[in-house]
Amino acid sequence: MQIDRPIAIALTLFIILLLVFFLVIPEYNTFKSLQTQLGEKKAEFDAEVDYYAAIARTYFDLQSRQDDIKKIDDALPSDPATGKLIYFLQEAAKDNGLMVKDLFLSKPSGGNAQANSGGIKDLIVSTDVLGDYPSLEKFIIFLEKSSRIFEVTNISFSSEPASSVGASQSQFQIQQTYSFSLQIKTRSY
Repeated sequence: MQIDRPIAIALTLFIILLLVFFLVIPEYNTFKSLQTQLGEKKAEFDAEVDYYAAIARTYFDLQSRQDDIKKIDDALPSDPATGKLIYFLQEAAKDNGLMVKDLFLSKPSGGNAQANSGGIKDLIVSTDVLGDYPSLEKFIIFLEKSSRIFEVTNISFSSEPASSVGASQSQFQIQQTYSFSLQIKTRSY
């Protein structure tokens, strides 16, 4: 039996179409979906590599700036360290020609919502010192230039009896001593 050539060609094309439709197209669709998934995974991987590279750069940048970080930690310590604070204020007053009479520590009442939520906490130091105006000015400038953040919120003064500097009581040799009350605010976190 002989099959006509056009029928054989048509039958061969039909079989080829069936094979393409049932075998090749499903495999091609599977290949395309796997290729899309591979692209997504590759993008995720590249994003993670970039993320960890950025973290590593930031870490090494922070390591190279340890001095700056230490200065920030000194300016805004994690604990109030009241003993160190009191000692610092007493020594600063003494070094700038003032004598500390009293020193009181207190935390502000109610008004600071951040202090209650674990953020930055204020610590208020009230101190009474004896000295003259230039010494007080040097003391305040010293506090401003120190690494810790200090804010002088209130200054009041009263006059004490004058004390003489020399043996003679001339007008230029009398140094007026004042009693200053300072309210200084500092912060910690």
